[in-house]
Amino acid sequence: MLVHLALSMAEQRVLDTAALIAWPISELSGGLIVSHQEDELLRISPDRAALLESMGLVFCQPNQDSIDLTLDAAKQSGDISGISETDLALVSLALERSAQLITDDYRMQNIASFLGIEWQGVSEVGIREVWSWNLVCSGCKSEYDAPESTNAKQKNFGVCHDCGAALRLKRKK
Repeated sequence: MLVHLALSMAEQRVLDTAALIAWPISELSGGLIVSHQEDELLRISPDRAALLESMGLVFCQPNQDSIDLTLDAAKQSGDISGISETDLALVSLALERSAQLITDDYRMQNIASFLGIEWQGVSEVGIREVWSWNLVCSGCKSEYDAPESTNAKQKNFGVCHDCGAALRLKRKK
């Protein structure tokens, strides 16, 4: 009985919206998703959203401890500014459930790797190494720590404190 339970836990998969769209419905059954994905799916693929109930998915929400650990990892890696609340919830759920994360999103893969979560691409190979990010001024090249929160606009990181030029997210070397 314990062996069967351990296998079930290892086989659990948290599915990003890309998997909900691209994978055959038969592959989705038993996959874990968060409630916000229903809205995403309605917006991106209304036809696929109509089939959501028949996909055999399990709606879950991660606990706050998992969310906090994932937020910390996303801040440390610098990925926090380029990831949505839904994506953070999915990575948190994979962490909490010790499940495999299924996503083509490089930032999600980066955070998952940072946290030791197994991941698989939906239709892409995925990342080859973990990256960290910081902000760099487009004018004077001053460097700043990566943002501490998600960024809905994902391209607007503010302006340099020294010269007023736009800040850009850049991979740390």
